[in-house]
Amino acid sequence: MHFAFCISVLMLFVDDAAASNSLLVERRTIRLGEQLTIIVSLEGEFSELDDVRVPLHNLTIYDPPSIASEFSWINGEIIRRKVLRYRARAETAGPALVGPLTLTAGAQRDMLPAIAIEVLPDRAASSNDPAVILRELLATGREPLFVVAEQDAQSVYAGEQVIVTWYLYNAATVQRWQIGSIPKLADFWVEELDVRNARAQTAFIGDQAVQKMAVRRVALYPLRSGRLEVGPLEVEAAILRRTNRGPFSLFEGNLIEAGFSSTPISIDARPLPAGPAVAAVGEFAMRCSRPKQTGGGPVVIEATVTGRGNLRAAEAPRFRTLPAGDVQRIEQGVSVQRSTDDATMTRRWQYLIFPRAGGTMAMPGLQMPVFSPAAEARRLLQCSALTLAVTAADRPRVAAGAPASAKPAMHVGPYVAAGVIALACLLFVLPWWRRRASQERQIRAMMTGDGIQERVHAALVDRGIDPAVLLKEASDRGDAYRSLRSLLDALERDRIEVPDRDREIRRRLRELF
Repeated sequence: MHFAFCISVLMLFVDDAAASNSLLVERRTIRLGEQLTIIVSLEGEFSELDDVRVPLHNLTIYDPPSIASEFSWINGEIIRRKVLRYRARAETAGPALVGPLTLTAGAQRDMLPAIAIEVLPDRAASSNDPAVILRELLATGREPLFVVAEQDAQSVYAGEQVIVTWYLYNAATVQRWQIGSIPKLADFWVEELDVRNARAQTAFIGDQAVQKMAVRRVALYPLRSGRLEVGPLEVEAAILRRTNRGPFSLFEGNLIEAGFSSTPISIDARPLPAGPAVAAVGEFAMRCSRPKQTGGGPVVIEATVTGRGNLRAAEAPRFRTLPAGDVQRIEQGVSVQRSTDDATMTRRWQYLIFPRAGGTMAMPGLQMPVFSPAAEARRLLQCSALTLAVTAADRPRVAAGAPASAKPAMHVGPYVAAGVIALACLLFVLPWWRRRASQERQIRAMMTGDGIQERVHAALVDRGIDPAVLLKEASDRGDAYRSLRSLLDALERDRIEVPDRDREIRRRLRELF
């Protein structure tokens, strides 16, 4: 009887506890860099709340909450419950606070008391040395899993390529892992390198064997000079923690959630030495096709620049002197050749020259000034001047009016041809024109005022495109998005000057949409 009474009291206590709102944390003590899970449980009418903002001190929530809803019918009574889980990180070592949280649902109001958190300093979170990090993790009884950022150069020139790789070190039994968050890299032009096929390699830190694997690699191009920070990358993992050392220890244990953020690193971007302006920074080579003229048309020359550097915002090569004719330059686009170790860009231009007179024409050489970080000096990429026998050519122009010899007599043939042309315009040109006009209206709306990036992101989401996925996508659309994002980041912070700013943004928006 006493046992039944205790069970009844216990059930009443559980029912009473479950019927109330609560604010909980998974633990009261964390280390700097570790994540803290905050749990808000809502009951009854409070479960209809969608936007619950938890007041925090010395903590930052870095993800939208995960939401679990429950609906049940027990003894004729409807029970509704919603559980929100937030992930937060401490800003500095010291005391932190979660709450107090005030909930309001209609006429009901509930106050949930604050929870004090102690944030301990962490040597592992402030070091980029694998030996120091592993020693600290083992000394504090944590799982030996961490991320380290490595760069191929500590100091570069503004615009020069630097490769940054994040390596995952693991000596634990990992069931699954994923990248939790990536740095924004707003001070850099970013080209993602594909490491999806990278394999883990065995490395030794002291006498401890660990698995080392590249989880992300990027080619960065500083958009300005100064000391630029590359933020932390976080990895989340489910780890099997052993509960004993018996013969079945490989299969027994508790599955725990763990996370680790790499230590931010700095890149010293030096300004270019004083001198004339350059089109690009890097190690480049330029080649030009032989000029040729076909059927009395324009003389065609193609220029291609390839190298280890950022060519997306580079100015086109120019003729050493003006040729004896009208010149039209056509952009041929940019391509990126990504290996597992670095990125090489290629950009092409086509030049159409319409000679003013026939005869022997001197084709002046093309030239492009660049800065070579290896030589720490300016270089002039050049193509040789050539001569070519040409005939005069005019730019194509639309004929105005009918020929002078046209007769006023009415003929059926021209009207039939005009009708066919008009029908073709209605069937093919008009839909294209409408799509183009709609695209231009959307682009103009995006470029109105500040906050272009936010409007671009909203437009992508409306089309069912995840900007985070597009940022890593190895495609022309992914290239266009990264190019646009890097340019907007630089322009909004006045870090670079781009000739005809609006035209350049509009061009990249067209490439994206």
